[in-house]
Amino acid sequence: MKELFPIKKPVHKLKWGIPEARFTAPIDDAEKIVSTIRKQAIFSGGGEFLEEIHFKDYGNNIYAYYILRTDKRSQEETVHFDGYMLQEKDRIGVDVTDAGKVSRDLDNLGYVYAFNREIEVWSFRSLTRVIAVFSVTGLGDFVEVALPETKIAKQRDKDSTWGEKFFARLKIDPKDIIPTDLITLQLVSMQQPQEPKA
Repeated sequence: MKELFPIKKPVHKLKWGIPEARFTAPIDDAEKIVSTIRKQAIFSGGGEFLEEIHFKDYGNNIYAYYILRTDKRSQEETVHFDGYMLQEKDRIGVDVTDAGKVSRDLDNLGYVYAFNREIEVWSFRSLTRVIAVFSVTGLGDFVEVALPETKIAKQRDKDSTWGEKFFARLKIDPKDIIPTDLITLQLVSMQQPQEPKA
């Protein structure tokens, strides 16, 4: 009878959770990487989009973004919030129906227009981890891995180990992995002073 009710080990949770972590690496060929990832994770969507990026700077390279996205095929407009590095999510607080209207509201909320971009996206899931492959016109191809937030330190260690192995299977050099998301990488690189050409 005792075997039916095994004693469960307690799960030790942290008082303050470990926030989501993202890692981005440049790749040579998005479509080749996509075919490799399809064997390791579940495809969850994608498409070709025109995006208008607005950001708010919280200091220390921490940003929140609103992405006004237009699907190139359907012309459907959607708005996405991305503030994964923030401990408290900054919500827009309005019913979002029209991207053009929201764009005007963002100025009042302290968001600044950053840039437009044309992008193709392939999204995948491996349990709670999110993988995205991006092909950005004029910038290049990238793979991004997001490890979910957790209150369990062992879970983060497990996810981090999985991430290292995942990048290794894609034959990506650990030196090329940048601990941030693609939008922040693009924004920070645009803010860097350009060296004069010789």
